[in-house]
Amino acid sequence: MVRRCVVVTLVGLSAPLTFAQQPQAQISTRQVTISEPGIYQLSALFKRANIVASVKVLAGDTESYSEAVCKAEVLKSFKGASSGETVYFGPCVGQRLGWEYIVFLLDAPDAITPKVPAASYGKVRYARVFDDGYSQMESSYACVFDGQEIAQKCDYGVRVCTDYIKLPKSIRAFPPKSNDPPFGCRWVRKDVFVSLLNALGQ
Repeated sequence: MVRRCVVVTLVGLSAPLTFAQQPQAQISTRQVTISEPGIYQLSALFKRANIVASVKVLAGDTESYSEAVCKAEVLKSFKGASSGETVYFGPCVGQRLGWEYIVFLLDAPDAITPKVPAASYGKVRYARVFDDGYSQMESSYACVFDGQEIAQKCDYGVRVCTDYIKLPKSIRAFPPKSNDPPFGCRWVRKDVFVSLLNALGQ
């Protein structure tokens, strides 16, 4: 969903006006677009993306390009990349260096070029995180799963925001939806999620 609003700004007022002064301010307006994430079935998200992969974030650059760029190594590819390949994607906001993510990326129409020639990674093929960031999912160790013992409750998982990314009904996510987790983001066991992506890739 896309919403548009008008922002009104008073320009030229540097100090409070006295009663005798005439206002010197000018009114300027600009239109701001506010977008909301779409709701995707996981299979539709997979189909739309050019690259689907498990990656490890190696570095990030917030200065050299028109937007923040992450540099990552592909650990496992499900679509559009090769294991061991280096990929550059963004906007790189909130990712942690050295952490692993499952990413669904759209190829940018052109390579991204640094503001200063030869700066940072240079001119590189670039892909975009889409759906307001919900097409990237943290992959880490979590103790939120079902089971009677710690060894059962703790496992590697993938954090999926199920308010926006809909999983097949056969896939269990934790904690239960009744717990109302922040932004509807819940955990799926990584081996289950990877098996699902493997099936979609075939």
